Amino acid sequence: MDFATNFEQFLQQVTEAQRQVFKGFTSAIPGMQDSQTQSMRESFDNVLNFQEQVVSSSLEFQTLVTRLALESQKQLWQNYFNMLRSKEVK
Repeated sequence: MDFATNFEQFLQQVTEAQRQVFKGFTSAIPGMQDSQTQSMRESFDNVLNFQEQVVSSSLEFQTLVTRLALESQKQLWQNYFNMLRSKEVK
């Protein structure tokens, strides 16, 4: 299996585990299923959306840092070769 398939299976397992924990939590508290299930679901969705935004922002930041590092290396090598070309041969 490739990384993407393994990662997708991992996310499905995490999602299922979160569902089971949520079901266990709501069933352990009397009256929780009727009155607060919707607000708990909304809170869960909000937390999940926040986590998704954090991961997305982190990936964007890593992309930017990688791009800057590559540009710096490119400039360094260009300057190096230009410097060697401009030296007089003795």
